[in-house]
Amino acid sequence: MSKATEHNNVVIFDDRGIPSIMCRFERPKDAAETPAIFKIGEYMADAIYISKYPNVIIKGRAYSLPMLDPAVNVTFDGAVTACIAKGEGWHLMTAVEWEYLLNQSREKDTMPHGNTDYGTDYYHKEEKADCDGCGYGRSKTGSGPATWNHDNTIYGVSDLNGNVWEWLAGLRLLDGAIEYIPNNDAALTGWLKDSTAWQQLRTARGPVRVEVEAGEITITDRAAAEDYTPDYDGTRIADLKIDLQEVPQALKDLGIVPDKRAESELKTYVYFDATEGEWLPFRGSAFHFTSHSGASALSLNDPRSDSLGDVGFRSAFYEINGKLITE
Repeated sequence: MSKATEHNNVVIFDDRGIPSIMCRFERPKDAAETPAIFKIGEYMADAIYISKYPNVIIKGRAYSLPMLDPAVNVTFDGAVTACIAKGEGWHLMTAVEWEYLLNQSREKDTMPHGNTDYGTDYYHKEEKADCDGCGYGRSKTGSGPATWNHDNTIYGVSDLNGNVWEWLAGLRLLDGAIEYIPNNDAALTGWLKDSTAWQQLRTARGPVRVEVEAGEITITDRAAAEDYTPDYDGTRIADLKIDLQEVPQALKDLGIVPDKRAESELKTYVYFDATEGEWLPFRGSAFHFTSHSGASALSLNDPRSDSLGDVGFRSAFYEINGKLITE
């Protein structure tokens, strides 16, 4: 346990005495600019704790535990409810938190493998997980090799690639326009459909929107042509078109247009629904996505009411003033 603690693996017990195994990420003290993940409302978080494993639900609450079948068939609002039921500081993992982990993987050249082909990694067939007792295609949380963790060590965050898609907070498409909750404020508030925390992402030229037409997907700030009919579709990241006067920092923090990507990410798929309505995100692909899979996979293609057998979630927690709020 002392070795795990040295690597920022932490066990947090709730008021029922049930543990969650978390990975702690401390705010860098010497950074020229504090990463958005640590900016939560009026607070500057000392650390963010990310569930080491996709969560299970026990008596209505979310828990990060190994060697279990991850929770699925849960709506977005159901995932939020299971997380905030644990108390102050607990929240559904946000899009900004997910992208922070991916940036660590990119920097370390450790983009995680995972269960992307019914218990094995599609691109690394020798890598397998334990699927015994799980639902069709799924594998037990954390049962894959270390290469399935974000830092390729046993101490990293597991299963970001494959197994189940994961709902995230703080990002949505609304009638084709990208809306977000600034910084990491989604850890604090704003998950409701009509929340005033939602902001439309804009450049000097106009709203940033997703244009899906004739099999092509473009992130653009240009006004739509008069004859444009919005659609929904998916494409490899390598084929995603960017037509922006400038790339807002929020687009980078949310993982839609990051500063850099690993070469392996370019074949991963992203999905967008630009038609009328609200479409919420999940990331990471699932056990059956094979050549479309990847930790950077993004789907903005489903309403908050969807409940699917390949979609789960994970909780996160923030630390303020050097103290766990649960203490």
